[in-house]
Amino acid sequence: METNDNTLREMQQQMQQLREMLNDQKIINENLLRNACSRRLDRIRFKSRIPYIAGVAAILSLGSFYSLGMSTAFLIYSFVIMLVCIVATAITNSHLPRLDRDLVSAGEELVKFRKMHAEWLKIGIPMLLVWIGLLVWDFFFRQGLSDKEVVIPMVCGVGVGLALGLFIGLKVRRDILDGTDELLAQIRDLREGE
Repeated sequence: METNDNTLREMQQQMQQLREMLNDQKIINENLLRNACSRRLDRIRFKSRIPYIAGVAAILSLGSFYSLGMSTAFLIYSFVIMLVCIVATAITNSHLPRLDRDLVSAGEELVKFRKMHAEWLKIGIPMLLVWIGLLVWDFFFRQGLSDKEVVIPMVCGVGVGLALGLFIGLKVRRDILDGTDELLAQIRDLREGE
């Protein structure tokens, strides 16, 4: 009988040790997941700052368009849409969460960020199309550029700049949305582990 009691006590002690080991393992896994989430969020933050840089660079390049004799309407519109892009980026980026808070509110903020970021093309593409229309009108109809030595390099330069800008912008957008989706999945895993 005493042997059974000793065996039972040993089994209980072993079970208790096993529980403690599992709890330690859970804490370590949760810390690893939080660190991975934090690194991913840092990458998203870095990439979400790229539109600021592009907006400031575009505003600074308006001087070269002015020296080409572009219309005041084109320059004002260009300046305004760049400011709109910078402000919209600031508002969108304000929804990037801090992971030191609870995961529910961090996840909610991240969902807002993702939705705003995904919806931006509905505003950005029409503004870009109007900008291209104003650019074409200014180049060919208002200024009446007919000298091929001037027109061809200008059109090539603007075309290459637009194509490169669109490519980089869409790649950054895709990276941010993919990273946000992966981060939301990691936050879901963390919440399930709590």
